[in-house]
Amino acid sequence: MELIHAMNDLAAAIGMRPVEPEESGGFTLLFDGEHEVAFVPDGSATFFHAVVGEAADLDREALLSLLEASLLGADTDGAAFGIHKALGEVVLWKRYGEFSGKADLETAIHAFLGQVLEWKRRLAEGRFALPTADTPFPSAFGGRFLQV
Repeated sequence: MELIHAMNDLAAAIGMRPVEPEESGGFTLLFDGEHEVAFVPDGSATFFHAVVGEAADLDREALLSLLEASLLGADTDGAAFGIHKALGEVVLWKRYGEFSGKADLETAIHAFLGQVLEWKRRLAEGRFALPTADTPFPSAFGGRFLQV
């Protein structure tokens, strides 16, 4: 199912106004008034990406921890980190295949938002150590969904 159709089906189901795509075919949503996520279609795939911190705040140890955490997506639920050099931002991103419908898209958004929230918190607190069995990463967003 095309991204914009899946998103508008989901929007209708939760009482949100329809999403208007940007010129690129993608769109950006703001969750809980502070978590901006961009959705960018690429053929039958979609990239989700969000800023999770400032690159200037990271030292060598922090950068190595981010690289280790995103190795094969092991500690990021399949997402990876990048640095937007021009803007000086740490970006969390993930590529998704085609969505079968609104439920599939909703699951993906919840999972990605869980990672966005966790990494924003960790970067803000300056805690870069990876989780242990006692402190696992969240796999789903626990806040109010899709408040745009």
